[in-house]
Amino acid sequence: MNWLLLSIITIISWGIMGLIVKLATKHVNWTQIYIITNAIIFAAALLIYISQKPTITIGSPGFNYALAAGVISTIGTIAFYLALQGGKAIIVIPLTSLYPVITVALSYLILHEEITLTKGLGIVLALIAIVLVSI
Repeated sequence: MNWLLLSIITIISWGIMGLIVKLATKHVNWTQIYIITNAIIFAAALLIYISQKPTITIGSPGFNYALAAGVISTIGTIAFYLALQGGKAIIVIPLTSLYPVITVALSYLILHEEITLTKGLGIVLALIAIVLVSI
């Protein structure tokens, strides 16, 4: 599948997911949401493992990066659920959607990837948009 189509599917899925999680916080607490959503993720991972039978080399650089990503993702997901439970979705969702700014900055600092004028302008406009949405 084309990367652009997959990116659009991601945007739509995550956009809908944010709304559904906010609706869920009106009926259950964040721990229940976390357990239920991750049970689905675990089931999907298990099905992928059974069908693909990937080789997993424990201790390899790829394994270690994936492990670190999982830990950091867990922290972010719990913080996101708590933010949605206590805040308004119309503010929390756009604010937390600024995470690519961190990725861009880290990619520049660690991977030495280029930040063009257009990308820099996009980051500034995204920050301005969050301020405007939050007012």
